[in-house]
Amino acid sequence: MIGERLITFDEIPSTNLYLKENYERFPDGTVVVALTQIMGYGREGRRWYSPRGGLWFSVLFKPRQSVDPHFYTKLFAVAVLRALERLGVRADLKWPNDVYVHGKKLAGILAEGIFEGRKVKALIVGVGVNVNNEIPKELAEKAISLKVLTSKEWELMTLLRLILRYARSLLRKYSKKKEALTRVWKGMLMQKEGDEILFLDEGKEKWGRIVKIASDHLLVESNGELKKVCSLSLP
Repeated sequence: MIGERLITFDEIPSTNLYLKENYERFPDGTVVVALTQIMGYGREGRRWYSPRGGLWFSVLFKPRQSVDPHFYTKLFAVAVLRALERLGVRADLKWPNDVYVHGKKLAGILAEGIFEGRKVKALIVGVGVNVNNEIPKELAEKAISLKVLTSKEWELMTLLRLILRYARSLLRKYSKKKEALTRVWKGMLMQKEGDEILFLDEGKEKWGRIVKIASDHLLVESNGELKKVCSLSLP
């Protein structure tokens, strides 16, 4: 069960990295939490600023059957949004896995897999939420914290328990109905099929219309051509 085993650290390089290096030691559903990450990272290894005051945690999964890693990303994206809604904060997802409020990033989710050939041995989902932590000046135009949004401080473990409770509920409900979870996730996205978006094509900014939203890419029509756009191609 998610969260039945909970490991906490005052400081650690990265909760995802810790589980990647030690997954064989722990059961399915183990959660690792750190008050500070000194080497926190997001997609493509981009640094994730993780000071004291934020909620930084990772969850270990050991699926018995082959499973799409994106399922777990969606699971926690929806769980985080529902937890925030419970706190009175209305948030949206910026495809594929970032949580935004008022045009600024509040949280991010990163799923990583450990494979043996084509077999998935373990999946690790990392979640980072700006809660009570200060946002650096250089990120103030792009990021925001829960404390700033609500004008109050939050107890980190209370928020963690709330997110994990929603994650457990969603896993029970959608483990055999993964397409249904995808529909819920799509409904929470800022981007919708049919929307016009700005994207990068060979380093140049172009406008296009979203034809299809997939877990790992967008299919975009631009000047009569279909383009496969990944998250790194969105400005």
